[in-house]
Amino acid sequence: MIKKSRTFRQTAIAIAAMAVSLNFVGAFARAAAAVYGAVMGPEEDRQAGGFSLGVNLLTKDLEINFEQFVEGFDAACIISQEAAFYYPDQQSMQRAGDTVYRPQDYHMAITAGLDISGSTPTDVIQRMVPATYKSPQNVLYAFDAKEMRDPNHMENTGRAAGLRLSAQIDSDIYTAVANQGANVIKKVGALSWDDGAMAEAVLISKGMPMGSTRKLFMNPFDYKDVAKDLGNRAYLGNVNMDAYERSRVPDIAGFRTFRTDNLANLAAIGTLTGTTVSGAQSFTPSAMTGDLPTDNRRMPLVVAGANIANSKNGDAFTIGSGGTAVNAVHNVTKDDTGTLQTFRIISGAGTANLVITPPIIASGPYQNVSQAAGAGAAITFLNTASKPVNPFWVDGAVELMAGKLAFPSGQGAQIMTATSKNKIPLIMSYAFDHLKGKTTCRYTALYAATVLQPELCGVILANQT
Repeated sequence: MIKKSRTFRQTAIAIAAMAVSLNFVGAFARAAAAVYGAVMGPEEDRQAGGFSLGVNLLTKDLEINFEQFVEGFDAACIISQEAAFYYPDQQSMQRAGDTVYRPQDYHMAITAGLDISGSTPTDVIQRMVPATYKSPQNVLYAFDAKEMRDPNHMENTGRAAGLRLSAQIDSDIYTAVANQGANVIKKVGALSWDDGAMAEAVLISKGMPMGSTRKLFMNPFDYKDVAKDLGNRAYLGNVNMDAYERSRVPDIAGFRTFRTDNLANLAAIGTLTGTTVSGAQSFTPSAMTGDLPTDNRRMPLVVAGANIANSKNGDAFTIGSGGTAVNAVHNVTKDDTGTLQTFRIISGAGTANLVITPPIIASGPYQNVSQAAGAGAAITFLNTASKPVNPFWVDGAVELMAGKLAFPSGQGAQIMTATSKNKIPLIMSYAFDHLKGKTTCRYTALYAATVLQPELCGVILANQT
């Protein structure tokens, strides 16, 4: 409640007393009574008389606007609610340049024999992944004094702000997996239920933690094709009816399956022929590179080819065939899966010096492939048609890291804060400029979307050639 001015109150009382003592009637008496009621009367009387204090109403309207913002934000959070969540200490983040190193899992080697005193112990490597906040994401707009007369206008803008900000967070997570997921399932033709099952089979064959939750996010076009595939089958009962009548798809294989309105297209490769590995190459994990933890999720790969300039970040490929094939292995037992390991270009596209994920680790406790990339081994690109991806991951492989900016109160702009359903701190700041007759509103979120384990993530690419 805003405090009433003592001088204004005394003036109102004096005017009312004067009107009564002089027995004034008519317009002056009514005006004096109205002034007194405006200052001293209850809120409903003051509003009825048109003398409501404007700041109170502005605050109340903007509180409603903020509530609609939070509701709109929560309603649109689909993908972000399925990622792992982390909220680091904010003081530590400021001192570390907004970067924190997140741990990966450990692997061990087997040593056989009764007397193992002469055996080499496993080199324990603490693998860490950098996670860095992206620039704060904001929605900024202004109301003028005319627009603020319509409360529905203010509510709808708050809801729209929430939808837009949450959609950006979902899109960032979706795009991160689309570009970095190491398991690429290529499908010639429309997506079907079997392709989801194949994605799960690939994860299991590589030693995905058993009992962990798997999640698959399907773009609307491929979701439609899966619904059609199920609707045409004759032995699933009500599942067929839901797929046929409502385009509803059940969980596929062991995946929790979601239909999302996100779209991340993986563009078709350019003209790339005769691309090969330039010299035998592999990667050895390490704990530190200089003074910083090593990012063991990726490695440099030198390639050769007449038109390698046409490669793009995000391109997917395999290495070798037959005797030069770089196959995936079970990450724990090290058994050869018999299927080619798929790789992604993370950076360096268009040059002979690529940075790829996952790294080619041919030996040791972190071995993930059957052999090193041999000199001259052929590189075969998989994304042959520009189509939207369908990301999937194992629980814990993708993380949403939240933060909160320090917006001070009592220094001009007013501040409101809340925490979304997916635990993201939300901030709204607003300020009224009485000379311009405008209120400016800013909605802010600070976060990072990080792929911690590329080998437990992937994409399904349908309608390829």
